[in-house]
Amino acid sequence: MGYADSLLTEGEYIVYRTRQHPLARLVGARWGIVLAGAGLGVAILFLLAGWPGGTLGQILAWAVLAALLAGGLLIAWAYVGWYNEDYMITSRRVIHLGGILNKTTADSSLEKINDAVLTQSVLGRVLDWGDLRILTASDIMDVDFEMLHHALEFKKVMLMTKHDLEAGLDRRMDGRRSSAPAADAAPAPVAASPAPAVASEAPAAPPRQPLEEKLRTLAKLRDDGIITPEDYEAKKADLLAQM
Repeated sequence: MGYADSLLTEGEYIVYRTRQHPLARLVGARWGIVLAGAGLGVAILFLLAGWPGGTLGQILAWAVLAALLAGGLLIAWAYVGWYNEDYMITSRRVIHLGGILNKTTADSSLEKINDAVLTQSVLGRVLDWGDLRILTASDIMDVDFEMLHHALEFKKVMLMTKHDLEAGLDRRMDGRRSSAPAADAAPAPVAASPAPAVASEAPAAPPRQPLEEKLRTLAKLRDDGIITPEDYEAKKADLLAQM
C-alpha cells in the first residue's frame, strides 16, 4: 500500500488522481538546467576551438564533468519530486500530497467546496494543463493548483463527486445509494406475539434530497458543461429507477 492510500479513512476511496504537468518542473529544475547547459556549452566550445593541454586542460575537464553531473542530479531530483506528488479526489476530500522524504499533505472536504475557477492559456489548452482555484466555505481556505495536468477533467470529476456525496450516491455502486436507511438495512425483529401492522412498521426515513431537486441539479451541471448529455441521461435514469 502506497503512502497516498494510507491517508484514506474507513470507507473512503480514490475517485481520480493526477499530477502537475511535467513542464511545471522546469522551474524547479532551472539551476540543474543552467549547470548542465553551461558544462555542455563549455565542452562544445573547447572541442571546436581545441582543448587545452596540460594541467589547465585537466582542470577544465573536471569542471565540465562536475557541472554536468551536478546539473543532471538537480534535474533528476526535481522530477523525482514531481513523480511523488499527487492531486487526488476521493469520495470525501480533495487531497494534495507532496514531498520525497518528508511528506506534506493538504486536504479540503468536498462538502465545504463552493465552486472552482479554472484558468487555461492557449498553450495550456493544447498541452492539457490549467490553473485550478478551489473556492471553499472560508475565503482564507481557498486552494490553488498550478499547472495541473488534465485540469478540466479534474474539475468535472471533483464537482460530480461532490454532487454524489450530497445525494448519497456511490460511484462504486453504479449510481445507487451508498448506504440504505437504517430501517431497511436491519432485518425486522421477530415478535413474540402478533401486533398491529401499523405498530410493526418503522417510519420510512425521509429522503436526503427531493427527486425534483436532484434532477434540477443534474440539468444545471449539464447546461454548465460540467457533465456531458450522456452522463446526464445515465444519472437521470438511475434516479428515476430509485422511485
